[in-house]
Amino acid sequence: MFKLLATAMIASTILAAPAIAADAPACKSSPKVVGKCMTFYGPLAVYSGSPSLRIWPVGTKQLYGLRGTGTDPENVALPEKLRELLATKPSEVNGKWEVCPLEAERPNQLRIVCLESASELRAVPRAPQ
Repeated sequence: MFKLLATAMIASTILAAPAIAADAPACKSSPKVVGKCMTFYGPLAVYSGSPSLRIWPVGTKQLYGLRGTGTDPENVALPEKLRELLATKPSEVNGKWEVCPLEAERPNQLRIVCLESASELRAVPRAPQ
C-alpha cells in the first residue's frame, strides 16, 4: 500500500511541475549533454527515489533516469501526450524514446539522460488490486 501511495505521490508531483524551466535549453542542444543521443524502444515507469522517471530499453540491462537540463534537474520537460498518459497512473508507458546522456556511461549503473522526444506511446494499465 505504501509503495502504491508513494508512486501516486511521485507521479502527481511530476505532473504538477511546469513543462520546462524557463532557463532550461532543449535536451539535444543543452551544454550538459556529454555524448551522442540514442533512440530505442522500452517501458518508462515511475520509481520511488531520484530520478523517479526511468526507462529500460528493450533487450538491455541498462536503466536510464530522466533529468531536466535547467537549474532544477527534477524539472523534466515531458511531451504533453506523455503527461496525459502518466496522469492515468499506468504501471508503465511503452514507447520509442530519444534521450541524450547527461553523464558518462558506467556499466551496471543507472545513467542520467534528458528526454529529447517520445513517440509511439502506449500506457500499460495497472492490474486490479
